[in-house]
Amino acid sequence: MSMPETELVNYYNITPEQVQKEVLILTLENIREFPCTTSLRDQFYSMWQRFGPQTARTATIPYVWQGKVPLPSEYFSGK
Repeated sequence: MSMPETELVNYYNITPEQVQKEVLILTLENIREFPCTTSLRDQFYSMWQRFGPQTARTATIPYVWQGKVPLPSEYFSGK
């Protein structure tokens, strides 16, 4: 029995390199203000503490890619 494939929709039509640059904007300080679910924020903190900043940021890529959260560059530039 195989797992069904999940297709990740590229909501913002950006490249993998662009989404990687987007998540580099996220930090322990600004994730508090970023409009995301509490569970994503908690996951970010946990991953940062256990594995470091790069892992925490990498874990947010699917949420940005799929448009479940705004582009960090757009959100923080509007503040």
